[in-house]
Amino acid sequence: MTSSERYRRMDAARVHAQLSVQDLWLRYLALGGTGDAFDLDGYLQGLVPLDTFQQDVLAQALNEASRDVYQSHLVPLSTPPAVDGRDDDRLRRLMDQLLGHGAPAPGPDLRPGGDPEA
Repeated sequence: MTSSERYRRMDAARVHAQLSVQDLWLRYLALGGTGDAFDLDGYLQGLVPLDTFQQDVLAQALNEASRDVYQSHLVPLSTPPAVDGRDDDRLRRLMDQLLGHGAPAPGPDLRPGGDPEA
């Protein structure tokens, strides 16, 4: 990836992650970045170079922010996973049923809310 392509991609990721330059700079600092907000803004506009390590710190900050945005849009499952540490084969049974592998009819724990009467 060329340097002009890299800074453009980073700025596009910043916009996609809904971060201001200041918010991105704080994340960048938290990960060990040493540039100031003006350096970061200049880099994102293609005006100021950043050394390779600082670009990698910035890329990590952007990747984490993008992951946070992505996670916030995930749709939760109707039944939460087991929290007691035991093997939870509900997903496997559901996949078997959906794929028609002759799995038994769903038990009470596969119905919404775990209510056997639902």
